[in-house]
Amino acid sequence: MKMIRSFIALELNDEETIEKIKSFSERLKKNQAKIKIVEPQNLHLTIKFLGDIHESLAPEIYKILKEEINEKLLQGKTFEYQLKGVGQFNKFSVIWVRLGGNLQFLQDIKDSIENLLKEKLNIEKDKRTEFKAHLTIGRLRKNRINYETFNALKKIISENKNLEFGQFDISEIKLKKSALTSQGPIYSDLVF
Repeated sequence: MKMIRSFIALELNDEETIEKIKSFSERLKKNQAKIKIVEPQNLHLTIKFLGDIHESLAPEIYKILKEEINEKLLQGKTFEYQLKGVGQFNKFSVIWVRLGGNLQFLQDIKDSIENLLKEKLNIEKDKRTEFKAHLTIGRLRKNRINYETFNALKKIISENKNLEFGQFDISEIKLKKSALTSQGPIYSDLVF
């Protein structure tokens, strides 16, 4: 049976916000040439990483997201959030932008998705139950850090803890496919 590498996510679609992130990411790239910047078309917030799933499960997951989450919880409405502030995880291996707004609503959506997938498809819940509202913009492996400019990178991140990037409007939760290539991942919507 064929496997699909997949995840459930919120996509960033606001062009102005994407441009601001792109501009900031270029500053990071100038400082650390080997940083892996997330391509503008790949900017998203992961709600649940599914990993490799059987191809036959994808339509069932899509149906749950469509009927139970997008139609019942989001009800065709658009919810406004903002991206503001830069931070890092794991000693600068992940650089991100913080999502601001009604985070409890997104936590409720994550909990609903986890419960529905467990109940209907027996997909295990994440060990980490708290929704981390962040948008990854870059990754830097420890063995690729340029230590000559690393303090300047830390300063850039520190000085931009409150930098405003713009809107992140949410109107749909998507099931995404991730195809890994030598040039980086290629994401596409899974629609049935």
